[in-house]
This record gives sequence, C-alpha cells and structure tokens, in this order.
Amino acid sequence: MPTLLHLNGPSGVGKSTLARAHAAAHPGTLLCDIDELRSWVSGWEDDFVGTGEAVRASALALMTAYLRTGRDVVLPQLIVTPAQVERFETTAAEAGATYVGVVLDVAPEVLLERLHSREVTPVTAVVSRIIEERGGDELVLEGRRQLLDLALEQGWAVVETSNKEPALAALAHAVRP
Repeated sequence: MPTLLHLNGPSGVGKSTLARAHAAAHPGTLLCDIDELRSWVSGWEDDFVGTGEAVRASALALMTAYLRTGRDVVLPQLIVTPAQVERFETTAAEAGATYVGVVLDVAPEVLLERLHSREVTPVTAVVSRIIEERGGDELVLEGRRQLLDLALEQGWAVVETSNKEPALAALAHAVRP
C-alpha cells in the first residue's frame, strides 16, 4: 500500500532537507514540495498565502494521482490546523494509501540557528520576510509549540532532527514499521 508521508514542522527544522534525503533513499517516491510549486506561479511573492492555497489544491490532485500508481509521496509542509491536515488524510484515503503524519523537531536554539543560517532561495527569502513581519523568532517558537501539541492530538511521531541519519531511520520506520 502506498504512503503519503507528511513531514510537518516549523520553518528551518529540516523538512525539505529530510524530504529530499528520504525520497533519494526510496526510489520512485514523489517529493511534493508545495512551497516550490508555489514559486512557479507569477506574483507568488506578493500573495504567498493565497498562492499557497491555490497550489495546495493542485498538489492534492497530483498526490492523489501519484499515490494511485502504487508509489509513495513525501510532503514537506507546515500545517498547524487540523482541518488542513484532514485534507491530506482524505487525499491519501481516496487514493487507497496510508497517511503518516510526522512532526519534525529540534531544540529551540538549534531551530533558530538553522532558520537564520539556511540558504537563501527565492522561497526562503519570502518565508523569512513573512516570519519577520508576523513576529520573528517568537512566532517560530510558538508555531513549534503548536505543532508539538498537534502531534500529541493526532497521535503522530515526533522525530528529532539534530542528526540526519537517525532522523531518516525514524522516518523510514514510521512509513514501514
């Protein structure tokens, strides 16, 4: 049975990095990075949230179609509301796949260091601008707390990301226990 592996976590925790590594270690896995898809839409920088919602609908259709081929999808996507999570769970179910939600975590000081030192790309530049406009480091740390609460509510594994190899092993185990 195919799996939709949703890597959830605050900005800077390593979602994209671990998603790329997980996909590389599992040939045939689709890496569906909604933030990258968002950057394919003209004007996305000025309407990050609106473009994200429009692209998310397209990504759900893409993931459904791909999961129906019997192959896995890894989704690095920050989601803090249960209603949004439900959309991804429904997508997996409609495709005959298993949904596995995981919250990635790291100590607050490590998270902030990673966030501030990550490579600047068009997407990370816009995300950093939005974070600063909406509260900076405190916003990121509050989001981290909300995600840990969400993991508890949803019964998801929390994977510590300070060391890449054990984190990847934990993800592989979450998908195929």
